[in-house]
Amino acid sequence: MGKVSLTKSIEAKRLNKRTGAPTTDPEVTIPFGAIIDNIEADRDMQRFTYQGDLYRCPSDLLASALDSGLAEQPAPSGGPASAAAQPNQPRLQWMRLNSSQHEFLRAKVPGGWLITPGTGAGVAFYPDPGHEWDGASLE
Repeated sequence: MGKVSLTKSIEAKRLNKRTGAPTTDPEVTIPFGAIIDNIEADRDMQRFTYQGDLYRCPSDLLASALDSGLAEQPAPSGGPASAAAQPNQPRLQWMRLNSSQHEFLRAKVPGGWLITPGTGAGVAFYPDPGHEWDGASLE
């Protein structure tokens, strides 16, 4: 599965990048709209990458915070697929912007665009009711 956006904030435990073991740090709040990737099952937990760091949280918690892209995620072994993984749920379709320096993504939403850096560090709204912006900057 590629990058996905969270539909609500979640609490997750940071993992050591080298060993994959939980760190002694307190749980971290991963905010609504954050872009996560590299999601993989780990027993009843899910591991994922957020802003270059490895995290894990309970599978049901992550499933409740993902859009319908979760339908592509395999269920943990021995368990049924999550009820949240229904393909007819609304989802954001992120498009990569052709940028000369940094990676940016945009999603068409009512009244304009959501824009985020490829790291998922934040989200901004660009008002454009007619969706006329082609993604390019002005000269």
